[in-house]
Amino acid sequence: MSAATSPQTDPLEQRVVELETLVMHLQHDLESLNAVALEQQRELDHFRRMLTRIDDRMSRLDSGEERIDPASEKPPHY
Repeated sequence: MSAATSPQTDPLEQRVVELETLVMHLQHDLESLNAVALEQQRELDHFRRMLTRIDDRMSRLDSGEERIDPASEKPPHY
């Protein structure tokens, strides 16, 4: 029997296979973390835009540029 057909695996070859498997899992984890980071960045951008709009509206309300008609506002229990 040659070494290539031997049922016993060379320890160095076994170690290389284990390392390749580990790298494969780490790549998968990295891709998953990257996807989460991208989604969080999109959400952060959305909330920044929302906060800017709210801040602009609050500034207009404070300066008297925008008036709110109490009759058109819904009560808090709606």
